[in-house]
Amino acid sequence: MNYAPTIAPAAATSAHAKGAGEIRLVNLTKSFGDTDAVKNINLTIPHGSYCCLLGPSGCGKTTILRMIAGHETPTSGEIYIGDDMVVGKSPVERGTAMMFQSYALFPHLSVLDNVAFYLKMRGVGKEERRARAREMLERVQLSHLADRMPAQLSGGQQQRVALARSLITNPKVLLLDEPLSALDEFLRLKMRGELKNLQAELGITFVHVTHTQPEAIALADMVVVMDTGRIEQAASANEIYNRPTTPYVARFMGGQNVLTGKVKSVAGKIMVLESAKGEHFEVPVAGSAPKTRETVSISVRRDRISIAKPGKGKAAAPVNTVAGMVDSTEYQGSFVKVSVRLENGELFVAHVPDHDYFAGPVNHGDAVVAHWSPEHVHVLSKADTGGVKDPYAGSEH
Repeated sequence: MNYAPTIAPAAATSAHAKGAGEIRLVNLTKSFGDTDAVKNINLTIPHGSYCCLLGPSGCGKTTILRMIAGHETPTSGEIYIGDDMVVGKSPVERGTAMMFQSYALFPHLSVLDNVAFYLKMRGVGKEERRARAREMLERVQLSHLADRMPAQLSGGQQQRVALARSLITNPKVLLLDEPLSALDEFLRLKMRGELKNLQAELGITFVHVTHTQPEAIALADMVVVMDTGRIEQAASANEIYNRPTTPYVARFMGGQNVLTGKVKSVAGKIMVLESAKGEHFEVPVAGSAPKTRETVSISVRRDRISIAKPGKGKAAAPVNTVAGMVDSTEYQGSFVKVSVRLENGELFVAHVPDHDYFAGPVNHGDAVVAHWSPEHVHVLSKADTGGVKDPYAGSEH
C-alpha cells in the first residue's frame, strides 16, 4: 500500500523548484544479516511538508532517515527525491542535510566557523562562507554569539548552531534525528515552536525522527507511525490521534483506549458489541455494518470518559461502561489521569477534568466504573487479535 495522504504542505519559499523536496520510498527494505530493520516500505512525503517518523526504539525510523540521507544503502527498493532516484548518490548529490541527535559541533571551532564548515568543505571562499554563515546565524537569532566556542553555549544554543550549519547549504530536504531529545522540558517546548516556524518560513521538506508522541503531534503535517520495520499508519496528526486505524496506533499514541467485542446486533446506525466479559458497547455505524458475531475493535479517547464509584451518576449505566480498580491517579494540572485496572489485567485510562475529579475524587484501590457516550467511539479498521505490546510504551500522555 502506498501511503500518500492529502496534506497541505507549507508554502514553498526556498529557491528550489516546486516538488523538488518530495520524497518517495518504493518497496524499500534494509536488512542487517537475517534481520529486516525496514520491510518493504512504500511512502510519499510531500514537498514542503513537516513529516515525523514516530515509533518505539528499534522500529526502523532512524534506518529510514539514514537511507534517505545516503548514510545507509538499501538492501532493495528505490528512493526518489523530486524526480531523481538517489540510491547510490552521495548526500551532497541528493540535496539533503542531516542534523544529528548529538549536534556533532566541532569544539575547536567558533560558532561562526562551525556554521560555515560545510561551505568550506565545498570550496567556498572564506569571505563568502562567513558572510553566509552570519546570515544564517541571524536567522536563528545567534549572531551575537558568533565568536563563542560550543562549550560556552547552552543546550538550546548548541541546537540552533547545529540547525544553522545543516541549513546553510540550502538543502531540499532537512533530516533531523531526534533533535530535541537532549534538551530539558522547557527548552524542548521552545525549540519545537522554533523548528515549526523555521520550516514554514523556508518551505523545504523536514523529516524528523522521534519516539515522543506529543512532539510529533505538535510539529508534523504528516505523522508516520512505525512498528517493527513497517508502517502502521501515515496521515495528518489530527487523523492519527483521533482516527487511528489499528489497535497498535490507538494504544501507542496514548490518547485512546481500545476495547474489543463481537457484533451482537445492528439497528439503524447503531450496532451493539458484546465483550468477552459480557459488557455491551453501543457503536455508531459508518458505511456498511459488520456481520453478526464478527469481531470488532473500537477506541475511545481518554478525555471523553467519566469515572465514578459504582451506583453513582451516569457511570452506572449498563451500556458503554467498564469496571475495575483504580491503579493510579496523576494530577496533570487541568486534568487528573486516572488509570483503572480491568479484570483482564489491562489498563483503561481516563483524563478527568480537574474540577470534576475533585468534586468526587477516587483513590488507589477504589472500585470504579468508567462510562462514555456512543458518539465518542471510533471503530478501528483492524480488530485486536491479541499479543498487543505494552500500550503505553514511550507514551507521554
